[in-house]
Amino acid sequence: MDQSTETISNPDLYYLKSVTDLSESVEVVSSEDIYSQSGIKLVNKGTRLDKSFYERLIHHKLASSPIDRSLAAKNGVTPYSLALDAAKMIDDDAVLGRMANALPDALLLRNALAQIVLNPPLAFKLTLAREKHPELYSHSIRVALISLYLGASLHLKPADMKDLAAAAMFHDLGELHIDPALLDRTRTLTDAERHYIYAHPMIAYLILKEYPEYHPHVSTTVLNHHERLDGSGYPRNIKGDKIHPLGQILAVAEVAGSLCSRGATGACAQVEVILKLNPGQFRADLVRYLSAIAKQGQASAAPEKRIDPAAICVRLEQVAKTLADWKQAMLPYRGAQMADYLTYADERVSNLEKSLFDVGYNSAGLHAITNGIEEDPASLSELEHLLHEIGWQLKYTVNEIRRRWPALADTPDPAAAALLACVAQAEQILLT
Repeated sequence: MDQSTETISNPDLYYLKSVTDLSESVEVVSSEDIYSQSGIKLVNKGTRLDKSFYERLIHHKLASSPIDRSLAAKNGVTPYSLALDAAKMIDDDAVLGRMANALPDALLLRNALAQIVLNPPLAFKLTLAREKHPELYSHSIRVALISLYLGASLHLKPADMKDLAAAAMFHDLGELHIDPALLDRTRTLTDAERHYIYAHPMIAYLILKEYPEYHPHVSTTVLNHHERLDGSGYPRNIKGDKIHPLGQILAVAEVAGSLCSRGATGACAQVEVILKLNPGQFRADLVRYLSAIAKQGQASAAPEKRIDPAAICVRLEQVAKTLADWKQAMLPYRGAQMADYLTYADERVSNLEKSLFDVGYNSAGLHAITNGIEEDPASLSELEHLLHEIGWQLKYTVNEIRRRWPALADTPDPAAAALLACVAQAEQILLT
């Protein structure tokens, strides 16, 4: 067969590019001969990779997949090195330090990652993450430590703790196979681009299910880490006990870890606000365990940046009006026979509106919630966190409507048109 006939459009170019980049700074060697599906030897066993590796492989479909099975990196990640990196993070991070000290065994978090099962292909992926995607690597360790704190608080069995630690370390490895540009938080994604982000739990699941040591418990936990108890998560929109118990823990840890990974001001307070704002999405006992740590942090927190009360009032009025207008527009279409998209939108917006009522926003308007708030920095900070989270949840709701019902604009239903008008209005508010 002519070599050109097996040239393909490789679906994993981004990952191969990262592997090639890794070989420029770390010694990466083929642990076996690498062949194309047509039998052409592309790389000899023991060959040290360089830039030419990428050019050779993108034009061929490999006989052995994934490529990680055929590669080894010098000084790669091991369970012991994970434990060392985890211990350093605990020493450097006050929140993780409080979690470690809150447990009967203060050394548990420092030592737990040394116990995980780490086969060579997954060790290679973590090495790639550590060297070329350090933010993802450190986020994974942080989420693993938070997960282990929650697991220890629940008195999980040692085998479940090992699976939970492994799942937390692997939960975002699917992102290594996505265009890095799509992971830029400053970028506004199109609906098509957002689809790739939604796919990352499934990508990681498909990788892990190939290995008996990780399937089904670790793989399913990873697949479930963006699911929510009320069915509002992704990628499968499952709810309640259909979500793996370890996945329920990882989901909470991922939210907390994401916020802390970004070094957000008042991260502890934001974690507490987010978890309490979404009571139907997360297990109440897990929220309590994190809230206890958050309260300790608030007592010793340094003063936050100055918050402009006038700007908060403007934002509060915008958000409240958007939610009220949405509810009013949907009112004629509410009833027992509502379409799925209306039921979903109504539940989400009602919950967000309720969160404003819970902090005192009512028919009295702004005065009821902001009276004297400029003299109360703690309340002002909490309100800012609340509004930020409501805005994020509203944006998430809009994106979910577009993801779940992509043909909504073609639906011959006045309710669908009204819902899309609400979505457009919300998007305008979110841009301000």
